[in-house]
Amino acid sequence: MVAKSLGAASIWKTLSKINVNEFTEEKGGLTYLSWSHAYRIMMENYPELTIKWHGTTDEKGVTRDATYYEGGTASVSCSVTIGDVVREMWLPVMDYRMKSIAHPSSRDISDAKMRCLTKCFSLHGLANYIYSGDGLPTEETTVSVAEVAPPKAKPKAKAKAEKAEVPTGAATFDDDEMAMALKEACNRAVEGGWIPDPSLQVDIKAALKSNNVKAMAKLANAVNELSKAALQIHDEQGDLINA
Repeated sequence: MVAKSLGAASIWKTLSKINVNEFTEEKGGLTYLSWSHAYRIMMENYPELTIKWHGTTDEKGVTRDATYYEGGTASVSCSVTIGDVVREMWLPVMDYRMKSIAHPSSRDISDAKMRCLTKCFSLHGLANYIYSGDGLPTEETTVSVAEVAPPKAKPKAKAKAEKAEVPTGAATFDDDEMAMALKEACNRAVEGGWIPDPSLQVDIKAALKSNNVKAMAKLANAVNELSKAALQIHDEQGDLINA
């Protein structure tokens, strides 16, 4: 087997076109790739990679694999090196609502490290399309997790869905643009600490699967409004507690 080039462009080209959809799972309207699958794929392509965890050393000379902040929250950071190409990623230690955890346990830190590592792999190209909110890698031809697959015939371009007016007077979108808007709304909501309830998640998945522009538009606005209201209530409760 011919060794792969270890240049940044070559690494990105190799990893960014790998379709990992069969190894992903949905949580809170977002798509996740398990660190174990991500690590296996990376090792199948670049077994020479090295991983380094970064932490802090306290006043007693004890080095920890997390950086702590005022209030007890923490973050983790790692770097992945392939040849001379180094990519670094950091991530707060968060709960299932994507809110920073005060005084996290060793399990919380361990979980955050694995999520951070998977995101660091994406900086080299693996599953980067997932974090971008896309459903597939950018190239039409994808590769398997072990070897390059034979080129596939390009699918016929699908007809654009009928344009629909997005509620609240926004401009019109086609199906791909509206799907992106809905996914971005979900991403912002989760990052802010609000996760759609199970029934809403079902509606979101159904709208994305059917490419129903009108449904996606209504759901995007619903997610934006509900998450905004939830965060406002959360902030008001915090003000009352701190008063």
